[in-house]
Amino acid sequence: MSHGILQQCKEAGKKKTMLPVRCKLLLRVYRLDRIEKEPASVLWALLGCGAAAALLAYLLETLLTALLDCWLVRGSMAYLAAENFLVVACTEELCKRLPVRHIFWRHRAFDYRFDAVVYCVFSALGFAALENVLYVADSGFRTAVMRALLSVPGHFFFAVYMGVYLGEAKSAETRGLRRQQRYYLLCSAVVPILLHGFWDFDLSLDAPWATIVFYAFVLIFFLRANGLLLRASANDTHVAS
Repeated sequence: MSHGILQQCKEAGKKKTMLPVRCKLLLRVYRLDRIEKEPASVLWALLGCGAAAALLAYLLETLLTALLDCWLVRGSMAYLAAENFLVVACTEELCKRLPVRHIFWRHRAFDYRFDAVVYCVFSALGFAALENVLYVADSGFRTAVMRALLSVPGHFFFAVYMGVYLGEAKSAETRGLRRQQRYYLLCSAVVPILLHGFWDFDLSLDAPWATIVFYAFVLIFFLRANGLLLRASANDTHVAS
């Protein structure tokens, strides 16, 4: 795997595309998987599943937005909250989580806690890749540049939280701890949804103070998520332990 994806990322870096940011993040989490690297087939499949999840999320968001327009006044605070937390964040995070939880959950390669972080990141960045294509087609290259700077790393770190909790859930399942498993599975969905929802909600507010809050949130969130990523890598153990 490492040679295939690494080579494509190096080649992408020579071109003026949005791939370098995504590739650097993929390579980072891949290198932090210290104990046992994941099979190429699994990682490529997760990228593809993530892209497919982006299409599913797009269709669901279109439907849910139409329903929301029937219930709430567009632009109101209630509308913005429902749109960003329920329509966007909930839909996107659950779609990104779907391949890991329901397709690769019982794969024989999924045998360490940190594997869940790797899987979630690959799914999330496959999602982000297709999402960026859709945004570029709709809003142009400038939007793509801004999304590369903030949105792609955002997807990466949302996935880190999701993966850490899914790794704990997998370990609890292996040890027969059903109550713990349910708790961690719930956290793996709720925490990324809340983080993503606040991210989008704050961006949707047209106020100077909201911009200040957003960048403060991004700084704190990125630092904490990066620390969580490094600790998860350093403390990685077999799911049965």
